[in-house]
Amino acid sequence: MPPSSVHLALLDIDTFKEINDTFGHDIGDELLTIFSERLGLFVTPDVFVARIAGDEFGIVMTGIQDDNVLAFLDQVLTSLREPVKLSTTTRRCSASIGVASFPQHASSLDELFKAADMALYRSKALGRDQAKFFIPRLREVAERKSELLHAVADGLDRGQFHLYYQPLVPSDPHSPISLEGLLRWNHPDQGLITPNAFLVDMDDPGLLAAIGMFVVKQAFEGMEVIDGESLPVGRIAINVTNADFRSDAFVDRFFELSLQTGIAPDRFCVEVTEGVFLGRDFQHLEGRLSRLHEAGVEIALDDFGTGFASLTHLRRMPIDRIKIDRSFVSNLTTSVEDLAIVRGVIDIAHSMAKVVTAEGVETREQAELLQHLGCDYLQGWYFAKAFNIERLPYVLSHLPRLPVSRNDI
Repeated sequence: MPPSSVHLALLDIDTFKEINDTFGHDIGDELLTIFSERLGLFVTPDVFVARIAGDEFGIVMTGIQDDNVLAFLDQVLTSLREPVKLSTTTRRCSASIGVASFPQHASSLDELFKAADMALYRSKALGRDQAKFFIPRLREVAERKSELLHAVADGLDRGQFHLYYQPLVPSDPHSPISLEGLLRWNHPDQGLITPNAFLVDMDDPGLLAAIGMFVVKQAFEGMEVIDGESLPVGRIAINVTNADFRSDAFVDRFFELSLQTGIAPDRFCVEVTEGVFLGRDFQHLEGRLSRLHEAGVEIALDDFGTGFASLTHLRRMPIDRIKIDRSFVSNLTTSVEDLAIVRGVIDIAHSMAKVVTAEGVETREQAELLQHLGCDYLQGWYFAKAFNIERLPYVLSHLPRLPVSRNDI
């Protein structure tokens, strides 16, 4: 490699925020000092180390060949893994590193930093505690993501997003039907698309929070239409993400809309996935969910059975409803294993006084079997695909009817 080649590595301390929150900022500052001292041992005429901001450090390497860069950074990571005494405990800490080279990966200092930052993001996404080189595909991904973020923000401003609805049909014909609000983007080129096409990889908390605010406003407007036409609908459920609970803004806006419209909080359900519970601000999340729950908002755990700690969440969190993931429903009538899982989930949920909804119901056979198993609500294309609020009267009048009685099998 030519002598003029320069390697820039960006280093972040893994779980530094968690350490700050657990032990306090004084201990966090102490950890920064320890890491600074360890990194300082690697300084040579060819290696320059500096703290950039917060828990991020930069390492500039001018005399190390490309083939040796990762080996050198592995030595750095090994040093940082040595046990650290924090307060009264000793723990092992680690770091993630992204590295880019000039002029191979960038033609300017600004581009070099961006490339190293993209490599750092890749290192974290692949499990942390490792060093990863920048690869050109990262820039392409970043550019596509930037274009998508801009298009979503522009779509929100231009009124291209709408809330569509799908019914949650009760097994008991005397209970009211509920609705789940499903976000749809009427894209100017691609037509109507679902969140899987634009939200899966989105990591912009501000834009996600803006989408959450839009969804909750749409839900109240939908309920105003329902009440204005005296339609027999119990609740509207909406999906929320970590971004909705990063501050009090979402919950405050919900209660503000309730006050403005006169629609009681108990006309709504908030659906969360297990991923919401895995964030760092768990205590704040629990408090904000509790505010909604105490006001009468139903809390539903979506995609139940696909995570790792769902039973723990049933015990700890204010959850009223469990939604069995469609992956267990699709083969329900042909798989003994899936039948056993669904039966078990329903029994556990009912023993804890929780309501159960099965998602992904596509056939009458599935619907009747779930009804016999005691599932409280059924949702899926067998009853209706997602529709706009104007079609609600028609959908309600054409829903397939279920048998009145339940027989245990």
